[in-house]
Amino acid sequence: MRPPGYPSSPVGFVLGVDLLHIFPLEGATFLCPADVTDPRTSQRILEVLPGGRADVILSDMAPNATGFRDLDHDRLISLCLTLLSMTPDILQPRGTFLCKTWAGSQSHRLQRRLTEEFQNVRIIKPEASRKESSEVYFLATQYQGRKGAVKQ
Repeated sequence: MRPPGYPSSPVGFVLGVDLLHIFPLEGATFLCPADVTDPRTSQRILEVLPGGRADVILSDMAPNATGFRDLDHDRLISLCLTLLSMTPDILQPRGTFLCKTWAGSQSHRLQRRLTEEFQNVRIIKPEASRKESSEVYFLATQYQGRKGAVKQ
């Protein structure tokens, strides 16, 4: 849906997935409550996406903090890897994947997986993020699927 007065603005479909209820937002569709770690959620996403594919997967999700930095980091990396495992079914070729994480000992696991599936991978820290925060984003572009994987 193109906003009035913006004839050249991009047109797209926005799908949000969240554990919590999200109030309706014009121009967006939400699956909530829904858990990305539940295989049924992946199926629901495929049913809702026009054409069954997305150009961008963007994740700002985070687990409820326990206060134990290493545990919280590991749990967030696990969430990002779960989302990444959905890309073969959901993400268009040459698509983009952006996910929030907290810098830590397991970040290399996520980065390695991303470099196996995307042509370009980089770490970005938004200006809006507090300087002392370990919050960073992995930006992976040009999805090509897992290198060496057999295409069906």
